[in-house]
Amino acid sequence: MHARTQNIYDDPQFFSAYSTLQRSQQGLAAAPEWPSLRHMILGSASNALPQSRVLDLGCGYGWFVRWARENGASYVKGVEISEKMIEKAKSFDADTASTFPGEICYERHDLETITLDENPNRESYDLVYSSLTLHYIEDLGRLFRQIHSFLKKGNGSASGKLVFSVEHPIYSAPVRPAADWIDVPVDEGKGKAWPLNSYSEEGLRVTSWLGTDGVRKYHRTTETYVSLLLENGFALTGLKDWAPSQDDIAAHPEWSVERHRPFFLLLAAEAR
Repeated sequence: MHARTQNIYDDPQFFSAYSTLQRSQQGLAAAPEWPSLRHMILGSASNALPQSRVLDLGCGYGWFVRWARENGASYVKGVEISEKMIEKAKSFDADTASTFPGEICYERHDLETITLDENPNRESYDLVYSSLTLHYIEDLGRLFRQIHSFLKKGNGSASGKLVFSVEHPIYSAPVRPAADWIDVPVDEGKGKAWPLNSYSEEGLRVTSWLGTDGVRKYHRTTETYVSLLLENGFALTGLKDWAPSQDDIAAHPEWSVERHRPFFLLLAAEAR
């Protein structure tokens, strides 16, 4: 494991807290950004991944791995640094393995050091997917080069695709004060404001999450994410500053404050 890699998900206390999240319990159905990611993957003309080879980096409980198989993928590999995550994913998979014909496998790797091009006889992937994982990676350019080497090359529908989500840079940027809402006076009452600062100061952010201090993430600007893709052989095909829609707010009024700033950055690119 890379010296600066943090495998926090194998910490029993953190893993127990993570298991209480709606995303952990309900999977893609509890991820409000999922419809946008699904559209980036499938577009408007297709509803499946027929005979595709798919790689999920930071697969967690394996929700996307199983979705890809259920939607026609012939082979899906989930990669994860956490042994506890892989064990959980395999326990879910055991309940559905006989329902769909596609093959699933899980492998434990550190994405800081993973080598995807070491086998010259390898078969390329049609899709590489990653959900809320790449903001943990220090050398993202290296990982993009690895992903590009393992995707099919072509034009249009023949090209392999990378689709991923990260914490939005507006969310990850603040240092002092830390990333949290602050109260501000609004029309003789109180409102909320996001303390955006240090946006252009990229690099390590150490935060507290789920009752655990010292969680390590890396802040990058939107420009840097896009530039790293272009520099490493990708053509950008989709970008979305995800914040809840008015329909989302109608269903979840508690999300209304999230309309003040985007929560996730979603990106799609093709290997050229």
